[in-house]
Amino acid sequence: MHRAFVLVAGGLLVSGCSNIPGQGGDPAKIRFESNPAGAEASLASGGSCRTPCALPAPDKAGAYAVTFSLTGYYPETLGVHVTRDKPSWFASETVTIDPNPVSTMLQPAKRAPQARQQQ
Repeated sequence: MHRAFVLVAGGLLVSGCSNIPGQGGDPAKIRFESNPAGAEASLASGGSCRTPCALPAPDKAGAYAVTFSLTGYYPETLGVHVTRDKPSWFASETVTIDPNPVSTMLQPAKRAPQARQQQ
């Protein structure tokens, strides 16, 4: 009986170590959406993907730019703000991303007028 108690107590202690702050877990992600879908979303801090998609949030808090580009449409640059808060050494870091998702409606690029051909 004493041995079973020791095993259970030891298991609980070890399982508590599986969530050490800053170790493991999924990183916070910034989601990107565009209309039409398929635009290249490029985050100024690095990384790009085709919408709809997601990228890991930058390691440092701050304001970042994301540029959406798609052939036949005007590119658009929007801002995203990342906040990181860790109230104490034993607390998990909280990451806030605003807005999330970052979304845009791309505007079609105007075509240059075509020259009329003389007959």
